[in-house]
Amino acid sequence: IYRFSEQGDGTVISEVKQPDLEPFLGLRYPDSDIPKQAKHLYTLNWLRLIPDVNYQPTGLVSHGLPEAASPLQNASLDMSYCTLRSVSPIHIKYLQNMGVTASMSVSLIQNKKLWGLIACHHYTPKFVPYETRTICEFLGQLMS
Repeated sequence: IYRFSEQGDGTVISEVKQPDLEPFLGLRYPDSDIPKQAKHLYTLNWLRLIPDVNYQPTGLVSHGLPEAASPLQNASLDMSYCTLRSVSPIHIKYLQNMGVTASMSVSLIQNKKLWGLIACHHYTPKFVPYETRTICEFLGQLMS
């Protein structure tokens, strides 16, 4: 469990891990480690899931309508609430530097503000089934 201070920096305050893995307990990270826009997205979405950091992002393409007939052709698309949105290449590199291949974070929110995260890491690609994600989201809400 990763907790944010009032200044925005974070500390790992609790962990469960395999005995052979490097501990993170007690490590501190500066506010700049998680950009403000990412922290904002954590307040909008209870879960952030990356099943495989080695994925190849795919762009969205408008199909079926001629360019002139599509009012969305040049509009930006807000994917803030989308589960299948891509993540920052910087975050992917950060996870790869940690040796992590899959990641899931559950937001912990108090008074509409990001209090902390339950950060889950896996060292091989890991798809988390819908039922498990739903339970994790509920636990995040309950803990919040």
